Amino acid sequence: MTSLYNDKVSDYYSSVSSSASLTTAPTTATQSSTAVTTSSHMQSTLLRLSKERLNQVRDILLAFEEENMDANEYMKPIIIKENVSLEAYIKYRETERKLPVSIRLIDGKIIAYEVPLSSHGAVAGEIAFLIRTWSNNQLHNLHEEDLIIGPNSYYTADLTIRPQDLPKAPAGQGSNSEGNAYPTLVVEVGNSETIPSLHDLSTGYFSPRTTIQIYIAIKLFSKRLDGTMAMLALRYLRTNQNNIVPDIVISFGTAPLHHNTIGFLTNTVGVLHANITGGFGFSATACNAPGIPNYQLHIPAVELFNGSPVGIPAGAINGFYLDLWELK
Repeated sequence: MTSLYNDKVSDYYSSVSSSASLTTAPTTATQSSTAVTTSSHMQSTLLRLSKERLNQVRDILLAFEEENMDANEYMKPIIIKENVSLEAYIKYRETERKLPVSIRLIDGKIIAYEVPLSSHGAVAGEIAFLIRTWSNNQLHNLHEEDLIIGPNSYYTADLTIRPQDLPKAPAGQGSNSEGNAYPTLVVEVGNSETIPSLHDLSTGYFSPRTTIQIYIAIKLFSKRLDGTMAMLALRYLRTNQNNIVPDIVISFGTAPLHHNTIGFLTNTVGVLHANITGGFGFSATACNAPGIPNYQLHIPAVELFNGSPVGIPAGAINGFYLDLWELK
């Protein structure tokens, strides 16, 4: 790990621990993150987050990106605040949308995980365009949609997809304060967000509270000194017996995956090495043109149109194949 990232992490937690209302935090990124507040009860009053602190976190995540850290499985979550109620967080997000970092509420903790970058939005936008075009506008997409995941968990998804005719959710079971039904597909794109963080979202997205059927994670690793970069796509299906293990894992970048990334997927997540496909050690065919079979990520129609009163359109019965070359 390089010094700039370490220094910024140390500075951040030093400033956190210097406040009387904050707990002592680790000074290196290899130690577990600690929370910023010490209250033993959920905060239900008006929530405020320091812009200075948010900017510090942004600098940490940018340093992580700038130092080309491919093997970032060790990076711990950055906890901004703890013991926050769902009600307080929702009220905060309704008024504070343009933040220097992306945040989510996980079991009462506010986690910073990403700096919004142009490449991040471009990938989500391209996926939305491709699916909308394929479905002849019968699937509706939203960017940055807020979703209630559990009693004290609230995520802001990069991209959500649902049938246009999906009915409203029953009272009290909506995906957010608007009362909409949950999307059938959620897509997350990670720049500074790590593979472990993206993977852990599968548990939340497939929680008993939601009806989300498909979760796709796209990881964009940092560019290397030679201009190449690794890219990874993972697909999770609620209907799989072990639905928090991706059943499709495709490496589609211009550089190989770091061995630590492969180790995390195989040793921690439980992905069989033989189930990781794509280029650079997994296939002789590179992702260097459209239409290559190895780089088509299948999104099944049954799950995509789940809950639609009219069912699957005749032209969509075989599902959608996301050509990963289009995301490069």
